[in-house]
Amino acid sequence: MMPMYRQLFFGAIALLAMATLSLAENPEQRGQRGSGESAPPQGEVRGVLMDEESQTPLMYASVVLFTVEDSTMVAGSISKEDGSFLIDNITPGTYYVAINYVGYPEQLMNDIQISRRELEADLGTIKISPDAATLSEVTVEATRELMEVGLDRRVFNVEQELTSVGGSALDLMQNIPSVAVDFDGNVSLRGSDNVTILIDGRPSGLLGLTGSEALEQLPSEMVERVEVITNPSARYDPDGTSGIINIVMKEQVERGYNGMVSINASTGQRYSGSVNLNYHVGSVNFFANYSGRMFNSDGYGSSFRTNLVNDTYLDQESDFDFDMDAHNFTVGLDYHMNDRHRLTTSFGYNTRDMDRFNYTDYQMLDSQHDLDDAFFRETLNYMDHGGYQVNLSHELMFDQEYREWTTDFTFSSRGMDRIQENEQVFNDQLAGQRPDLFENTFTDGSMQMFRIQTDYTHPLGGESKLELGAQAFFRERDHDFAFYDYDHDIDDWVNNEGLSNHYIHSEQRYAAYTMYSTVLGNYSIQGGLRMEYADILVEQQTMEEDYPNDYFSLFPSLHIRRSFTPTQSAQLSYSRRINRPRGRQLNPFPSYNDPYDISSGNPLLNPEYTNSLELGYTRFSERLTLNPSVFYRHTEGMITRFRTMDDDGIAYTTFENLNRGISLGSELALTYRLSDWWRINGTVSYFYRQVEGGGDRMELQNESYSWSTRMVNNFTFPRGWSAQLTGNYRSPLVMIQGEMKEMYSADFAVRKNVLNNNASISLRLSDIFDTRRFRMYNYGDNFTLDSERRRNSRMVFIGFTYRINEYERDRRRERDAMDDDMDFDEFDM
Repeated sequence: MMPMYRQLFFGAIALLAMATLSLAENPEQRGQRGSGESAPPQGEVRGVLMDEESQTPLMYASVVLFTVEDSTMVAGSISKEDGSFLIDNITPGTYYVAINYVGYPEQLMNDIQISRRELEADLGTIKISPDAATLSEVTVEATRELMEVGLDRRVFNVEQELTSVGGSALDLMQNIPSVAVDFDGNVSLRGSDNVTILIDGRPSGLLGLTGSEALEQLPSEMVERVEVITNPSARYDPDGTSGIINIVMKEQVERGYNGMVSINASTGQRYSGSVNLNYHVGSVNFFANYSGRMFNSDGYGSSFRTNLVNDTYLDQESDFDFDMDAHNFTVGLDYHMNDRHRLTTSFGYNTRDMDRFNYTDYQMLDSQHDLDDAFFRETLNYMDHGGYQVNLSHELMFDQEYREWTTDFTFSSRGMDRIQENEQVFNDQLAGQRPDLFENTFTDGSMQMFRIQTDYTHPLGGESKLELGAQAFFRERDHDFAFYDYDHDIDDWVNNEGLSNHYIHSEQRYAAYTMYSTVLGNYSIQGGLRMEYADILVEQQTMEEDYPNDYFSLFPSLHIRRSFTPTQSAQLSYSRRINRPRGRQLNPFPSYNDPYDISSGNPLLNPEYTNSLELGYTRFSERLTLNPSVFYRHTEGMITRFRTMDDDGIAYTTFENLNRGISLGSELALTYRLSDWWRINGTVSYFYRQVEGGGDRMELQNESYSWSTRMVNNFTFPRGWSAQLTGNYRSPLVMIQGEMKEMYSADFAVRKNVLNNNASISLRLSDIFDTRRFRMYNYGDNFTLDSERRRNSRMVFIGFTYRINEYERDRRRERDAMDDDMDFDEFDM
């Protein structure tokens, strides 16, 4: 079976090459054949909008065409993500164009002539300077709106986000509408934690880390914007049933040398810094960046579990202290070989050392709540990560505008060593004298990944284009786990073969996709189909058992936008997504962290599939941006953590495919400018979620209505001062065996521009009222569990940023070549 799908992949590559060559033949003649000679002459006006200072495209600006004779509005358009716009179907005449973008002055382009001889008016690149309002003797700099809406995504410009200064990209996620972050740093989108995180359009596997780990290491000052894509197109990898979060980093491609330096510190012993340097000379742009974080976090946790079989109780209280020292280095260059060929190569290295101390006190209570037994357990955990990643990309630009072919190669390798020391001390006065328990575990992990992807885009005339692409992906994870008990009789350590295990997870994927985009009158349409074959092998070498699995999947996508006026539109989108089981979800060997809580994976898990449908509306005005939407998601074979408990009070956790899960709801996002110095961004989300057990657990069903809200107040004051106040609330979230309780918090920050606006000093207070905590309630047939965890979240941060040679925010061409995120979740044993 495997060779057939390999032939399918390489056949798609060959088809892609032949399509390129055939489409390359005389595109001018093809365009002529597509238009009828007898059709009345129709003209068009096109151009590109750019910010004059930063040289960045102005996305989603309003462009309206008027007649010179009586100023009648003829037609309009919204600029695309690259700043380009097109107004077509124009009869010959004399016109002018009005360009409007929030925070920028209106721009008029006069004397635009459309005639039978000259049907196309190319306005070229139109550079617009931000509007400036004089308050006292100070010039107040205009900023982009926090939220912009595209055909398939919402864009949040976070470079002015003050309440994350001194923090990480993970802190930024807490300020993004529809996104939530739990106690362990896991990111969820619209109530689902199955979300794919990308960095500059590529997987968040920052040299092999999980999405949340990668975000924790990136300083927030390095992020330019966050793109939330709830229904990704067929161009993207289909992983992440709730969608994609793309983190776009700040970069610079101006000639000469420039850069940015940031340093931050906080009262919670958290320090971070970053350096970004660029040197552009001739046809070569050299870039290098470094970021480092020294991170400390301490906290407290408690849980109370009731055994409904014998009316006994387990009361646990714990304290923890966590230290992390992480460093990321990247160097690379862009080489423009000529007007058609561009080569980009980069090398990255990452290292991360973590130490964690955990103290937990256990008290077993009888039916009268009297103390029956007790002990405490101390755990010391030392973990070292290190890895590198090599990227090579080639971009071929054709003479025909917007026609290009890109090819990307990525290789990544990573290693991990972990040592864990456990000590368990009993209360001898309650249950007699018992020897203390001493345990040591050693984990040796490695991971290698290779991906090759090619993407081709071909304009078909007018506003239509065809996209083709193919991908091959290979990954292997190797995890060797050794468990040792201390034997008091022989005064030596003994390998516990019942808990030691060696696990290997291999994965191969082959995919091809096609997409077609066009504009029909007031409708923008994009449809695509992705085909994928996956071959998986789970090897539990300790148990001498193999679990192969292979499957073929189709992933269609559709996006439709109807423009009513240049400032109003509606969007309808659909996509099919997948959530693949991985890591510790598949490893059947028991994981032993807690004597009363044992977990294991399920190698028979199948992937879950989600069909997602969304309808949205967008309206722009001078002061207000409004974006309401409704969505529906239906998931089959939902992967869920499932917990049971035996009569001795020991809980067992595993993973299973549930029958189905559905989620539907509505969302309202708005931006309102109250005055020149006060701007409000608000979001309210309300959704219904239902999960239902399958097989012998069909009786398990849970449903709830949940909602969340967030408000951001941005203030701009004279003399380079600005401030931000944010507040958010999230209602309880339902799970198959319980719910996560509500959570709310508020943050405040202030910033002052100094040194002729080349630098800034920031001060922020996180979690003003010290309310950020995570509480959960779980239940089963014979138990209930209440738990709460919290960490030091109320802290004061101070930061300093300096821009070298007026470092501007700009990013390279973003390719949509996706490899899967490489994670080490299976090593969390």
